[in-house]
Amino acid sequence: IHVPRCICSYGDRCKKLLEEDHLNSFTHPNIRDIRFLCKDADKCHDRHKPKHVSKFRHIITLEDSGIVRYYNLNQNIDFVQNQKDAVERVKRYVEKEKWERLPSGSIPQEIMDWIRTVRPVHRCRPEIFESILLHGHVMSRDYMDQLKDPVKEVILSNILSQDEIKTLKTTAIEIAQASIKLHADPAGIGHPPDKELGTNKNVFTVLGPHLGHYYGDVFLVFKREILHHPDANFSIQAATSYASGNCFKWRPWLGKDMTVKEERIKFFHKSKLHAAIPGYEYATAIELIALASLDLKKKSLDIDLATILDRWLSRDSHQNIEAHLPQLIPLDYIDHIYISQNMFDSLTSKAREFINTIFKNRITKTSHVIELAEKGGSFGSKPNSKIRQEYQDFILKDIMDKYGQLDINSISRPIQGTIITIPATDFNDPFVLPLTISQAYQQYKIEHSRISTDDTVYIYWQTMNGDMMLTLANEEINTGEQQPNLRCLICYIAEKPATKEIHYHESVSYLHSGGPFQHEIVIKERRYAAKSTSFFIGCNTDDFMTFCLEIQRSTGRVILSHAGPNSIYNHEQVAAKFSKTNLNMNELNFIHVSSGAHTVPIRNLIVTFEEHPDLHPTFDKQFNKVLTSSTTPVLTTRQDTTDDSVVVVANMPDTKDSKSSSFLSQVADKVGAVKDKFIGLFPGGAPTVLTPCPDGVNCLMQYSDRSSMHNSTYSHPCRFSELCRDHEPHLTHEPHKVPRCDSDRNCKDLCNPIHRAEYRHTGRPDFLIPCRNQEKCRNRTDEHRIKYSHGEHIVKPINSTQEKVSSLAQSNGSSQQQTSSDRRERIVCRYGAGCHDSSDRHRKKYSHPSC
Repeated sequence: IHVPRCICSYGDRCKKLLEEDHLNSFTHPNIRDIRFLCKDADKCHDRHKPKHVSKFRHIITLEDSGIVRYYNLNQNIDFVQNQKDAVERVKRYVEKEKWERLPSGSIPQEIMDWIRTVRPVHRCRPEIFESILLHGHVMSRDYMDQLKDPVKEVILSNILSQDEIKTLKTTAIEIAQASIKLHADPAGIGHPPDKELGTNKNVFTVLGPHLGHYYGDVFLVFKREILHHPDANFSIQAATSYASGNCFKWRPWLGKDMTVKEERIKFFHKSKLHAAIPGYEYATAIELIALASLDLKKKSLDIDLATILDRWLSRDSHQNIEAHLPQLIPLDYIDHIYISQNMFDSLTSKAREFINTIFKNRITKTSHVIELAEKGGSFGSKPNSKIRQEYQDFILKDIMDKYGQLDINSISRPIQGTIITIPATDFNDPFVLPLTISQAYQQYKIEHSRISTDDTVYIYWQTMNGDMMLTLANEEINTGEQQPNLRCLICYIAEKPATKEIHYHESVSYLHSGGPFQHEIVIKERRYAAKSTSFFIGCNTDDFMTFCLEIQRSTGRVILSHAGPNSIYNHEQVAAKFSKTNLNMNELNFIHVSSGAHTVPIRNLIVTFEEHPDLHPTFDKQFNKVLTSSTTPVLTTRQDTTDDSVVVVANMPDTKDSKSSSFLSQVADKVGAVKDKFIGLFPGGAPTVLTPCPDGVNCLMQYSDRSSMHNSTYSHPCRFSELCRDHEPHLTHEPHKVPRCDSDRNCKDLCNPIHRAEYRHTGRPDFLIPCRNQEKCRNRTDEHRIKYSHGEHIVKPINSTQEKVSSLAQSNGSSQQQTSSDRRERIVCRYGAGCHDSSDRHRKKYSHPSC
């Protein structure tokens, strides 16, 4: 269904013509609403070209969002208070020293944009780079120390997954050799204070041009997303400058030096900033402006970006912004590599081959001949060697040209808030974010003089594929402790529905108040306060989907809805009202995210206290009045929390010819995949009483070309039995009382239709779709066999009515059916007549065309 969008008010003068979400939300001159899909997706090299983007849309694949493990390294850090204190210190110093204030009263936009787009840069030596490639991650010093004996699982079991340990085993000798190199000569200077500061658990980078030549001559430029991970943070100068006391000399507005080391370390943690926290740009900018002015002895805040960068390039890297990244970063977060050709040639052939394959379009090899034996060097902005100076200058210029002054409007997917990709955890490991609701409110009050009186919280986030949970709690959830006073609001986004299924089925998305580890119970016992099984209808589920959770703290009302482009096509709201005795919204403070059975990328998670207008585009309500020839209804579904039913409402034009029957035909034509959902709601739909089909779940007719006529007369058991949340009128949904499979999601017998009918498996239907080719099917893949049955006869009746019909059919059936019953009760061998296993054991379990 195409819904007419509102026309962008800026027309062809719009500055957001490179933003995917904006182009997917508004109509622009000479640009199709639904653009063609670029075959290169997010790896396209023409995404910065307006002409290309105006014609093609680009989706992000799951491979672009690697898992960066979460260790809660920023626990107990109040970043909002940190940035507030940083701004106040500079302002007090400016007033005391009688500096000239900001001319316009605000930070120049070019400085703010630079801070929002600048990338973290890491430097290392070739042998370290080779070890990084072999291990598949950029690693912190602490992680390297744990690789002294890499083949011992006892050391790695707390850090690596079983799959990663298995990988290590297969290359044990290579890993051991690389680990010996790392331990003998690890990346980073390795100052003793690093461990005391806790920064030994982070990957060191410089946020911007990196002049730390003593770290090595291989430059790794990271993607901006890594800076928004919950475990990341940055400081205006190196962490060691706090331990040494140098920061107090370099930035006099910090106050008097603290002579006690423990006090200095404590002050460092109170000086950390985070890119996911609103207002971090201003706190960073005011510090950089003050530093440049102090060096120039200008005594003025009238400083531009060029002046800041000039000072930057003349200082040792320890005097510039030091970014502390998560301690284990996958290679797919490396955006670009810089290395000289002779350094590249010094790597092993295996490493060179790997680089050319993985980083083919993301590496720059220069012609500089770098002294390979040169190591370390004195502190300062320039290396001792002339050739290394030229090499460094060349790369820094290229980095600044490519990343340094990026137009904020040239970014196809703007970044803000928290970004994290969560591994599958079955909702057993909630990750807490570095920003609480109360901290977000304190920051909001700083930036907004007028505060909303309705005390409403809006949480926006983007995710792929679903099967994730957003949990608000009155305490930080600790899986290792008893928390008797823990109270939670659970917001569950179901896994996106399969688009290739014959019948549309969508799992439940819901709101619930209770414990964080009760998902299976909530689903099984339907304990949710509000739910939906049509939350994805009309949405583009092949890309990041934007959601909004609105919490009205004064009334206890909570609303889950779509935001962004999908909100144009799906107006559904899952809403519930909670009493204060049940769940006091004012006490909820900590924000957690978790995932179910799949990896879930989450990005741009923000907390605000007013509706974000750009994230709530609307459709053109006047369009139907102009074009009366054809009208497409927009479906709105609202959840009534006093009743489990979902009411479907159609926004129809005000014409006398509008009738239910015409609405049905429009919906059936436009939304064929969900046609059955609406049949029972309108006149002329399916009859209310149907005769059970004698073939039950084995019926081929219900999926054939003549299914409409057949299904209008006969009913069939729903593949999801009583767990189905989308009760189609021609399907029955009586309980299928069977035990849950012990292996559940890890079951190796999912291709066996009989096993599937005898045991429950989370997220999968009880019965398979009968393949139209039955035993003659040549598709032997697991992907096909998990979904389709091939002549196996499911003898267990689904309900009492079905049992009677099946018994009658069997007693009156043909002799041919009785003769083949034994064969049909066996599993169809995927190799058919070509099977070479003639053993009695195999033939007893599996049927073959000749048997």
